[in-house]
Amino acid sequence: MVIMKRRKFVGMSGLALSSLAIQPKNVYSKILKNSDLVRLGVIGTGGRGNWLIKLVKDIPGLEVTACCDVLPFRLEQGLSLASPGAKSYTDYQELLNDKDIDAVIISTPLSMHYQMATDALDAGKHVYCEKTMTFTIEEALKLEKKVKNSNLKFQVGYQHRYNPLYQNIYNTIHEGYLGSVTHVEAHWNRNGNWRRPVRDPKFEKLINWRMYSEYSGGLMAELCSHQVDLIDFVLDSHAQKITGMGGINYYKDGRETFDNVYTILEYPNGLKASFHSITTNAHEGFNVKIFGTKAAIVVKGEAGHKGYIYPEPAVIEELKTEVDGVSSATMKVLEAGEPIPIITDNSDGGDAEPTGAALEHFGKCITEDLETIANAGFGKKSAITVALANKSMREGTIEQWNEEYS
Repeated sequence: MVIMKRRKFVGMSGLALSSLAIQPKNVYSKILKNSDLVRLGVIGTGGRGNWLIKLVKDIPGLEVTACCDVLPFRLEQGLSLASPGAKSYTDYQELLNDKDIDAVIISTPLSMHYQMATDALDAGKHVYCEKTMTFTIEEALKLEKKVKNSNLKFQVGYQHRYNPLYQNIYNTIHEGYLGSVTHVEAHWNRNGNWRRPVRDPKFEKLINWRMYSEYSGGLMAELCSHQVDLIDFVLDSHAQKITGMGGINYYKDGRETFDNVYTILEYPNGLKASFHSITTNAHEGFNVKIFGTKAAIVVKGEAGHKGYIYPEPAVIEELKTEVDGVSSATMKVLEAGEPIPIITDNSDGGDAEPTGAALEHFGKCITEDLETIANAGFGKKSAITVALANKSMREGTIEQWNEEYS
């Protein structure tokens, strides 16, 4: 890990601390460069699928021209949001056979991702696959290989990779401003049973699929995998050893996936990262803390992510000795324990912004032959980590990253 030199931090302090901000390095454009139209078919028009359809309506160059779902009322909702005249399918294979569709969005239960993504690639369609990429380790390895052997674009729904905040955090870490990063703590807390209303009992598992082990990886896949992916991204790494505990300890309602999960991941050089999610208290919601020997970064927020740097007291004392270090006003703020905001040029108004950027970039990759950022390789790493974490929690084991996964 990079250890920050004293002069380098003071240089950053004179520039960034004077305005209490680290300025962004914007790597994402807002507008497609050409007018090529990417015609999308959405497979799975539940809550997430319909949210993506809504966002596509405001993105130049993208259009939802077909929807597919096995539940009639869900399909009707999707069609109401799609482009006028969008085609309707209840069999995704028929949608894949539609020659007018260029790419598909897969927003179905996790257990269906692999087969649908494989079939879509075989049909010559570009793929935007919601997270987690696959249900099993074997599926993750096979799907990454298939994507590599195709000439098609494949993107996983880790939308926060498209948020400039995390690019700034990446830069901050790798330019040495945190010193040596040694620990990470991440949690995503909610208060609720996670159930959705079911009009007919026969639709229970199709609607509340997240609660059933044959369809879902539970909280680890649906929430924690976002944070695992982000930590893998900003550290340029992945976990080597994984252990955890979980249980169904509060909601006695027939669910099979845990209502609380706690995992510890060990990265190279001994860095420890904890990830947990509970469903009985929403305090602090989404929260990520990255601890370095010189400073810490904290990311807060459920509706929109905000990042802050907290310099260590020793660093603040060191700054006092610099002739041209920082202004007295800035020093007073730091001594009071106030953090340094990590500033970006996006408003970060919630999920719509990074998800819209992710969808826009997917279209741009297709029309301009670019590489996706949240690609199948990164999707594979997160899927394997989630699968190992769930196995550890179910079986009470310590799981190791097998080198063949790499």
